[in-house]
Amino acid sequence: MLTATDFAKLRAIIREEIENETQAVKEELQADITMSRMRVQTDIGELKDRIKNLELRLTKMHKDLKNEIKMVSHFLDKENMKTLKRVERLEQRLSVQSP
Repeated sequence: MLTATDFAKLRAIIREEIENETQAVKEELQADITMSRMRVQTDIGELKDRIKNLELRLTKMHKDLKNEIKMVSHFLDKENMKTLKRVERLEQRLSVQSP
């Protein structure tokens, strides 16, 4: 039969083993957390770079679009002026008054 001191020794041994295993698991989890944090920070850095590239491309596209709009507006204005002159000449030839 086991005595009280035997039980105390067994408890101490079991407690020590549990603490050792717990410490090993804790250290492993801390290492995993550190590695995961490093991966996340790397991913965030890559995403920041991609966002910056997109912002630059968007700015360039905006500038190009503004230039295109200016060119179209200028072209349409010139065409409108040509049409207006043609109408005026036709009105003069036909002796018609514009409203």
